[in-house]
Amino acid sequence: MNYQEHLEKLVADIRNKVFTEEEIKESLKVITRNYDRVLNQLDELTAALKQNSVKFDDPIITNSQFTKLMGISLKTAQSWRDQNVINFSQVNNKIYYRASDIKALLDNNYRKTPKSE
Repeated sequence: MNYQEHLEKLVADIRNKVFTEEEIKESLKVITRNYDRVLNQLDELTAALKQNSVKFDDPIITNSQFTKLMGISLKTAQSWRDQNVINFSQVNNKIYYRASDIKALLDNNYRKTPKSE
């Protein structure tokens, strides 16, 4: 019998008769055991979710974010991808970039200003 069924049975029994003190104590023990079991299951689920959660050390940037960040059009972003200027991932019709790939693009095209003498 699950918690909900037990609680509904308890409420129905209370309406139908008067419980002895021992019956009330036993029902409360069952409710407490079920409650503790549910809490333990929630703790286990929480721990499993924390352990399996995906953590990106290298943030993912959407195509829309990329074009805004770089100040370029969607067509320019497409050209850069076609010309292998920037690495990207495509899932169905969605385009994603790694922040490290954007940094590499900028680093590879970095030009120092000559020092004037």
